[in-house]
Amino acid sequence: MLLAMFGCKEDNEKSDIGPLSDVESFARSNEQDVVDSNDALPPENPSVINDNVSPHPEGSTVVDEDIENPQPEGSTVVDENIEGDETLPIPDQNEKKQDINLLVSVDGVTVSHSDLLVFDKENRFIIKDNTQYILHKISGCNGYLDNEYYIINDISSCNINAEFKKKKYHVTSNIEGDGELLPSDFHIEKDKQINVSISPGKFNNLISIKGCNGELNGDFYTIDRVNNDCKIEALFEKEPLTSIKYENVKYTETNLLVSPKKTPIVDAVITNIENNEPSNKFNFTDIYFNYIDGDWHIDNKTSLPLKMVSVKFDGNIVLIQLSQQLPPYSSGVLDFYSVSPADIKLESQTKMFNPQMIMGPYQDLCSEKEGDGTTCYSLPDEVERKIIEVYLANMHLLANTFNYTKEKDAFFERRCSLNNENCDNYSDDLLPISQRNLMRFGAEGHRLTLKVMRNEYKAEGVGGGSTPNLSLFETTTGGWASIYYKYTKPEYSKYRHFTNSAYTTWYHEIAHGFGYGHSSGMTYGFADYFSASLVSNDLTDIERTQLPLNPIPELLLETEFIDDNKINIEFLSNTGAELKNVKFDVLTSCQWNYSLEYYDSYENDSVVIHYDDAPKCPLFLRAISSDLKFIATNKISKFELTTSKQYKIKNKTFTILSDRLLDREANGWGIRSLCPLNNHLATKDEYSELWQYLYDADKLASLSKKLYLASDGPRDYVIWQLNLTMDEMVAKHYGMTKLLNYQGLACVTDEPLKANDEYQELNLDKEFNDPKYWHTTELNDVLFGKVKNKNFWHVSKIEKALFNKHYSLKLNN
Repeated sequence: MLLAMFGCKEDNEKSDIGPLSDVESFARSNEQDVVDSNDALPPENPSVINDNVSPHPEGSTVVDEDIENPQPEGSTVVDENIEGDETLPIPDQNEKKQDINLLVSVDGVTVSHSDLLVFDKENRFIIKDNTQYILHKISGCNGYLDNEYYIINDISSCNINAEFKKKKYHVTSNIEGDGELLPSDFHIEKDKQINVSISPGKFNNLISIKGCNGELNGDFYTIDRVNNDCKIEALFEKEPLTSIKYENVKYTETNLLVSPKKTPIVDAVITNIENNEPSNKFNFTDIYFNYIDGDWHIDNKTSLPLKMVSVKFDGNIVLIQLSQQLPPYSSGVLDFYSVSPADIKLESQTKMFNPQMIMGPYQDLCSEKEGDGTTCYSLPDEVERKIIEVYLANMHLLANTFNYTKEKDAFFERRCSLNNENCDNYSDDLLPISQRNLMRFGAEGHRLTLKVMRNEYKAEGVGGGSTPNLSLFETTTGGWASIYYKYTKPEYSKYRHFTNSAYTTWYHEIAHGFGYGHSSGMTYGFADYFSASLVSNDLTDIERTQLPLNPIPELLLETEFIDDNKINIEFLSNTGAELKNVKFDVLTSCQWNYSLEYYDSYENDSVVIHYDDAPKCPLFLRAISSDLKFIATNKISKFELTTSKQYKIKNKTFTILSDRLLDREANGWGIRSLCPLNNHLATKDEYSELWQYLYDADKLASLSKKLYLASDGPRDYVIWQLNLTMDEMVAKHYGMTKLLNYQGLACVTDEPLKANDEYQELNLDKEFNDPKYWHTTELNDVLFGKVKNKNFWHVSKIEKALFNKHYSLKLNN
């Protein structure tokens, strides 16, 4: 602290300084440090003025000095406005000389001169009104404070200590809308600067800001000329939603600004890994989770090793990161530490090229024909299968990449624009051929049998098949593809060690297996381009020869279905990388109408699809970014877009299809294809079960319709029409050629037997293996597929025990 000491000597001249007309008043504290002008004279030894007392001019705010930090130690305050004489004359009634040492400080720093205090002829200090400083404490010389005066009674030499503080003005904020100012309520010294941070709420913008003589500088409001208490006023407004309406479309693409949310990652320790027999039939999404005896088990029935898996974890998308790699065709036990999920289901968004691949069982069907000049085709042996699995796995990997879609789009745009005959004279203007081929080659459920051409050479490969039905979530079509056997094993001199030509052959023949001809561009044309461009550039020499890890798109789509007319889609990122530009594609093979809503802002993390009627075909939603390797494809069934009433009856689920899902132009054959995947149209007997259940539960009134059509009938070209009345079910004949008019449809699915269900729990003999392999077709016809010694047991009789919930089984093989 720098001390300014003023020595006051005797001077008979009178002071020119008269009383101030506008002086700051002081209020007395509880400790009576401040003496009010109406009080009696102070006591002989007055106390020091209290810290909390300050001059309070009209319109100003009393400042509690505890709000602001003190002046840093060692700093110096120099104020050129503070002036005064070092020698101050003090008139005395007895004309006696006295010396007064005056110490004046501002914010704890002593000043060398001051006109904050002046003297008049009445032996008193006048505390001058000042726009920058305020008296904090004053004491000494047996004085006391009387309004704007400090009156001294001591006639001897003494010390006066006067402490001032810089004035601080109170700044407050008035905010309208969703936004924030930081700080929003503070104190500031005159001519000091502060930057107020402006933080609009999500999808909000600052419309205006004013007050306190501030200026807008980017994301800050700068204040540096405050001379009184003031208020900042800020107005925030929500950004308008961008809405695009699409009518009669099959394919749309929308460029978005996207800042995705972070995908949650759950660590899992995997133990008790067991290698299982390879499945004869599998696809790349055959990954299952089962809760058995208090533990979660993972069963990998695919040819891909797993290190990370995307799942629905209690209904939300998360990534499960395994502590070690889970090999193909293996299972293990998962430990999630303290997390205890109630439900786990695979959430695969690598939907491109995911057929049901048939790879076994191998049988030596061609050896007896060897040498007779006959070409023979058979399933691969164990060595051949492992090699073919690498081709298929890398095709699946590449088909879900950004480069695959980019190269495919460019290839077919060139090819078809030059000569449409090279594209099967494709003429659907609503769906580009490259997008049609994307969905067709990615059709799930399509059975693809992989074979080896043996004995006589016919060609590098041969294949054929039917065209997938894109109106179904999983098609019921199939095909096959083969390669010459001498290309498949290292022991042969013609073995193609994962060369470009080998990848070309497999792509070409598999395209035949999906129903493509030579004029489609998918066999001769893009098959060559696939290997020359994608395999060569996107796979290393090592990667093309080995199984890749199960691919996970860096950007995932999480969907929520709302009120049968809205899909909310959130973008989730597992990389942490900032994404700004994302192309959002919506594909379907049926025309439909919808609108897309989103915020055209860098804060955007979702889009909303609004629709009145659900599309009649599956939806493909894709998030595409040139900054990412993979493309997420979320495939949505039309049955997810509309709620249908369901009834659980023993081990069956009955679904009464919503009217929005019915095709009124379908006849007796067509109505059988309207049920969801893994469902079938109810038979007359099953309608009888449904009626009896609703009758017993007094729920027949819950049905919106009374007339329903069945999948079976009394004779050819006739099916049953069932009338579910309040008293009975009445069956009548209905011609197969007639269309579905006002009737309804009930679909049925059988569910596997599972524990803790009154109608499904079984008391099994020890000869049976793990219950997770059990399967039921009918309550009175249960087939158990995996038992010891690979036998199949058939249940000929099921009886419910009288005193428990278990069934006893009579078995025969």
